[in-house]
Order: sequence, then structure tokens, then C-alpha cells
Amino acid sequence: METLKLEWKIRWYLWQAKKYSKKANKAGWGLDRNMYFQKYCYYQDKARIMEEKLG
Repeated sequence: METLKLEWKIRWYLWQAKKYSKKANKAGWGLDRNMYFQKYCYYQDKARIMEEKLG
């Protein structure tokens, strides 16, 4: 059951990362692009950490 929860969380974090990656690419040069890129990095790192925890 615990691994199922982790898999769902990983999938959700990757979905969020993909969403913010698209927003960063659409945004022009400026603070919005930087903010979206930071969120993309955050969710990508969280997913990577959880994948390592999953094994």
C-alpha cells in the first residue's frame, strides 16, 4: 500500500513538473519564466527523491 501511495505521488509531481515546464516555455523573458522554472525544478527534484526512496 505504501509503494502505491509513493507511485501516485511521483506521478503527481511529474505531472506538476510537466505543467510548469510548459508554462515556463510559453512565458516571455522575465520574472514569470523564472518563477515557473523554479517550480519545475522543485517538482522534478521531489519526484527524483521519491523515486530513490521507492528503490
